[in-house]
Amino acid sequence: MPLTAHLRSGGVLDPFSFPGVAEKHRATWALCVMNVFDFVAPKIIGGKYAPSPVGELGMVEMSQPLDLIDVCYEQVGPDMLISGFLQPIPDLTPIIPSEDETFAIDPTVTPYESSIIFFYKTWDPYGAFSNFSPHPIQMPDDNGNYATWPSVEHYYQANKFVGVNDPVARNCIEKIKSAKSPEEAARMGRSIQRGQPALVRSDWDSVKIDVMYRALKCKFSIYPHLNSLLLSTAGSVLVEASPHDLFWGGGREGEGLNYLGRLLMQLRSEFLGEASTSSENTCLAL
Repeated sequence: MPLTAHLRSGGVLDPFSFPGVAEKHRATWALCVMNVFDFVAPKIIGGKYAPSPVGELGMVEMSQPLDLIDVCYEQVGPDMLISGFLQPIPDLTPIIPSEDETFAIDPTVTPYESSIIFFYKTWDPYGAFSNFSPHPIQMPDDNGNYATWPSVEHYYQANKFVGVNDPVARNCIEKIKSAKSPEEAARMGRSIQRGQPALVRSDWDSVKIDVMYRALKCKFSIYPHLNSLLLSTAGSVLVEASPHDLFWGGGREGEGLNYLGRLLMQLRSEFLGEASTSSENTCLAL
């Protein structure tokens, strides 16, 4: 997948990465042209199904680095044209759950007659299902003390750094907890995870679903109107309509794993008393 961009008036450039304006601060390679003035956003060439920089490639900012191979440089007037190829991208198309698997998650879903309820933005009719909805929750810490989190997203992002024996990680938790909005909490958590991976708990990939489940269980247990809203969807498939998140969301064309929707359906089934799954109640009514 080729990628091209212009670097105006040059700078110090690393041929094995594709940085943004922060490149002006680097001095790691021999190709030097003085004074970087600005960096034009990259263009990915590859047709309709080319990956988008923000989304499939895991970027949240256009200034993030991208690893390239076969990098070439060409002088174009006063500018420097940089081109190269993206590293092989792993298969991002997960296996879509079968009807039987969906029914196993929530028996209220009728395989051949179920409707689909999409949710994504908090202002949508079912926007309260979003982790960004402004519903504070209280969750216990390792010592059994309860703390208030402004949203499920705040709690989820902060848990990436829980238990890490590093004062920087503990500071990250407090900063995320104090974030002014769920969007800011998400940005902070993702940015730290990307920029300082050593601060992320080693078991994060194996516990993140349970972390989300416990937060959602608390949210839909302590707010009666949210519980009623969730129960009102009985029989329908719930899908987070995120076009970029292929793990928690459903993707652009239903290729996502939709784990947020799955957890909500699992909770719905539990609340309806149709599942035998039980878990310790870890939330405290506000």
